[in-house]
Amino acid sequence: MNKTTIFLLLILTIVSCGKKTESKIDKVEFQHKTFNLTSESEQDTLFIQFQDSTHQIFGNLWQGKIPWRISNYNNSNFLVLDNRVIGIKKLSEDRFDCTYIGLRDNSFELTERKPKWNKELLNGTWVEKELFEYYSNDSIPKPPPIPAPPEFSESDLQYPPLYKINGDSIYLTYDYHKSKSQLAINNTGEFVKMRLENFDLGLGVKESFWRIKFLSDSLMIIDKTVENTLEFGKEKELKNIKLIKKR
Repeated sequence: MNKTTIFLLLILTIVSCGKKTESKIDKVEFQHKTFNLTSESEQDTLFIQFQDSTHQIFGNLWQGKIPWRISNYNNSNFLVLDNRVIGIKKLSEDRFDCTYIGLRDNSFELTERKPKWNKELLNGTWVEKELFEYYSNDSIPKPPPIPAPPEFSESDLQYPPLYKINGDSIYLTYDYHKSKSQLAINNTGEFVKMRLENFDLGLGVKESFWRIKFLSDSLMIIDKTVENTLEFGKEKELKNIKLIKKR
């Protein structure tokens, strides 16, 4: 038994002393679910999604896939996020009271987020409403079309940009460019991670994250995060973008 294991067991023993017996919490109560993470020490709500053995955090902090597990010891329940130990107590079917056991104890609450729509509605071809209306209005003067590169014809020109979502992939067609990225969509269909080139927004710019605020079979409203890969750490957020589905 290594020192880390001994130290963890000691912490669990200390925390469990004097506490009444709690019902055992199983990992199925977290798997494939997304929770609000709210704390008095944090101004913004974070969102955490659990898969079978990894979790991801969305919000003002992005993390990749990090291991997680549930530990039950001496009638107490613990959520272990990588190497962070969190005491958990079930308040109701979808709420948990949590205490992070670290250098400074930090209390917070996890509340399950329920799906607001069927994420299959994402599939299809989408165009920004504002750009579609602009290019569909013949009364507005437009700049001359971009000359076709040697390997293209003028009929290949696509504007406004079109997004096509198909399962776990997204495609973007604009001007004479095409780009593709894999998608990671959370279980409630609200948070989408990608690495999609979008030269329409600038050289080296990639769309990295969408937060979907509304979704129907004809309209999607999103906040998107874009980053300039040529300037490390330079990101910006574009809010309340409306996209309509092409029929």
